[in-house]
Amino acid sequence: MVVSNPPDTVEEGKFDGQVVVITGASKGIGKATASAFAAAGAKVVLAARTRETLEQVAAELRENGAEALAVPTDVTDVDAVQRLIQKTLDAYQRVDILVNNAGVGYFGPIVDFAPDDWDMVLNSNLKAVYLCAKHALPPMLAQGGGQIINVLSIAAKVAFEASAAYCAAKAGALALTKVLASEVRQQNIRVTAVLPGSVHTPFWDGVPEPPDFEQMLKPEHVAGSIISICGQPSGMVTEETVVMPPLGIL
Repeated sequence: MVVSNPPDTVEEGKFDGQVVVITGASKGIGKATASAFAAAGAKVVLAARTRETLEQVAAELRENGAEALAVPTDVTDVDAVQRLIQKTLDAYQRVDILVNNAGVGYFGPIVDFAPDDWDMVLNSNLKAVYLCAKHALPPMLAQGGGQIINVLSIAAKVAFEASAAYCAAKAGALALTKVLASEVRQQNIRVTAVLPGSVHTPFWDGVPEPPDFEQMLKPEHVAGSIISICGQPSGMVTEETVVMPPLGIL
């Protein structure tokens, strides 16, 4: 396990010509990651459910000279994910990096947790990771390599009360990441799980008693870790990294 110290700056041109697909890209970690990759020269494909917000992020990146494609996508829907990858290939003919960042949090004690809410949390945080990886892999295999980053949570390893569905989904996604890494490492595809602690993002909107925002990570901290991992030499791989606030788990 590696605890990341992300870089403060991104090397300009580091990812020139590379195509990066980022889910949950309309806000928070996804938006920060898209900005970081764009600043380093990548062509970014932005996926999220809300078209208006997604188009706004893409427009901001284009204004700064980046190539950005917005593809509204429900990552729990197999047809939508297939369309996302196909639109990426139509535009850029390859997929170099997939950042599985989309996810939702819904909390409550198990005895009160509705089955529909359970399915929603598992679909968004686990099934979506499987679907996006499954459909991004064929072009990566065809081109001879690639990178998949699954942005999970420290909840994959630490149990929090009233978080059964969320913890179960993240733990399942961590197991999925490890299996996927073992399946494709011989094909020059690197797979990494990034486990952040609490991050100050819209994830906390509506939570009655959120942690102290001043003590949280910023989205840019996690984005910096992702950029650092993807920029590592081809002869190495970081399979798991934990990114925590200075004071630890919140």
